[in-house]
Amino acid sequence: MRANPYNYSKDAKLRISIINKYWKMSNEDIQLLRKMIGKTDENRFSGFSLIDYHSFVGPSDNKEKSKPLTPLTDVKFKFNSCGKPRKMGRPSILLQTTSEYHLKPDSIFARIDKEQDLFFLTYIPTCTAPIITLTVSDYLYSVMLDDINLGKQIQLFDIGLKTEDQKYPNHSVSSRSHKHFEASLSHELLFKEDWNGTGTFIGKIFNHSSITLEEFQRMAGYDYVLEQAKKSYYDPNHKEFLSQKWTFDEFLQRQRDKYSKPLGL
Repeated sequence: MRANPYNYSKDAKLRISIINKYWKMSNEDIQLLRKMIGKTDENRFSGFSLIDYHSFVGPSDNKEKSKPLTPLTDVKFKFNSCGKPRKMGRPSILLQTTSEYHLKPDSIFARIDKEQDLFFLTYIPTCTAPIITLTVSDYLYSVMLDDINLGKQIQLFDIGLKTEDQKYPNHSVSSRSHKHFEASLSHELLFKEDWNGTGTFIGKIFNHSSITLEEFQRMAGYDYVLEQAKKSYYDPNHKEFLSQKWTFDEFLQRQRDKYSKPLGL
């Protein structure tokens, strides 16, 4: 009998990478907002964009010193509801602070430490994809903004997912990776529930770090801004308009400049 080529775990570690996103309003937008809410800044920091989901593989997990494992291994999400797999799209992501999210005293999450930075994954049958929410403390959020101003544009969140932490009965989390290609093949995270297709899962953020675009490129093996610039510039819906205003190299430099500005400038 052939040996099983996979490693299985009853819990999982997930890494989420996001990048700060700038939005420079047009003069028309500025005038409209001033009428609606009063004074507004000409340049506004509008939040973060998801880069990707990764399986966390840290140095302590590396048992073969001669073959270091990449810390950014792709991950696939799988959902099992009422004993049947569900096909789901790529999870969207929201980021909010604890001051924006209030845990009610009678909530299923009432026992959670209010200072704990949290990961929520929620899906319902009417959604085309689940939604992931990162709920971080106001302190951590301020650290993130300070790091951006120091040139560390990418934020990494390491998240621990355990079945014992789930607040609903019969909800479980597990993971699977290939024994021989752990660093190159996607890891699979399985979220399982026995209800009617409505699931809410919870994880705890155990580490946050900020890195530069150059550091991310070394870790991931590709230039995120370059790849996004290609997608935008050569998009059939935008190419004619963009090519009339800039060459690709000029457009790429504009994209790089967006991520190099301190916030508020």
